[in-house]
Amino acid sequence: MDSPAPHTVRRAPNRLSLSVRAGNARDFDMWRSGHAPLYEMDAESVVARSSFRAGLTSYNLANLVIIEGYSSAETLDRTARTIARSNIDHISLTVHTQGGFSLDAEGRATELRTGDICVLDMTRRSRLRSSEYKSLTLVLPRTSLEPHVADLDALHGKILPRSNPLNAMLTAHMRSLRAQAPSLAMAEIHAAAQGTTALIAAFAGASSDGRETIAHVAARASLDACRRMIEANLNDPRMGPEFLCAKLGVSRAKLYRMFEPLGGVTLYIQRRRLMRAYRMIVDPAHAHERIGVIAARCGFDDVSVFSRAFRQAHAMSPTELRIASSSGEPDRTELLGDRAYATMGCWLHGVEAMA
Repeated sequence: MDSPAPHTVRRAPNRLSLSVRAGNARDFDMWRSGHAPLYEMDAESVVARSSFRAGLTSYNLANLVIIEGYSSAETLDRTARTIARSNIDHISLTVHTQGGFSLDAEGRATELRTGDICVLDMTRRSRLRSSEYKSLTLVLPRTSLEPHVADLDALHGKILPRSNPLNAMLTAHMRSLRAQAPSLAMAEIHAAAQGTTALIAAFAGASSDGRETIAHVAARASLDACRRMIEANLNDPRMGPEFLCAKLGVSRAKLYRMFEPLGGVTLYIQRRRLMRAYRMIVDPAHAHERIGVIAARCGFDDVSVFSRAFRQAHAMSPTELRIASSSGEPDRTELLGDRAYATMGCWLHGVEAMA
């Protein structure tokens, strides 16, 4: 097992700030680059770029990110190319506290007003066009909602109007989460993340047994069904192309075609296993478990193979991550500028970029 290096390991800052000064071409280019994991972003026109201004403050809270931002008019386009390139498997909730926007979610067009909440699945296509606005956004892993929501696929493009009483609860919670984020201790961060997930599940339509839902729909020969099958069997080291073909009743050729945009089925399975291992290692509830046990629970029957793959994916060993995450408080250092743009992408992939 990898040797710890406590003198070089520290938690990544859990706060970052980004901004674009009007008329600054480099700021604008960096802003577009920072959006790259989520959207292809642009201003309304070439002329609009010269006066474009924007900014955000973001906090990484366990397995979710809360973002407060403002921007001039812009277009955000999540295309098939963006989805394949970023490999981000998240759900986002956005409320514009000032201004509105138009949404096209896979051909379904909607106009959102100030105060409406919009839910988007980052594994699916969407296009947003907004006037000048201020907003709050929550981004959380799809896997954190799967045990609680019966039909995650129905969330994409779902709107909770400002007039709905539950909207007021969700918006108030998002505002409170943003206000309290700078002072939350590590244990409080995990509790806040769990509470947020439960509240979103109530809005989405909670399932009495989300795992059973996964089992019942996994027979559908589709990418979504296959992804759910993978999540439900990450602990099984036998899971691979043959396993999935047998369970789903699809040919190997069709399975490979489904996962080609995501880098291939074998790579996708390994990424999901490593992501689950990362979250278990940083979760205080698993602090007593040996790294080898966590590896086995994520489908790795060889801890050395697991450690090498983990280091390659997350730029640190499992042991180093455990040491870094065991500190009682998150690093309060705020990342600014170029380093902040790089770190946002790492957060969304579940990787805490080292300071």
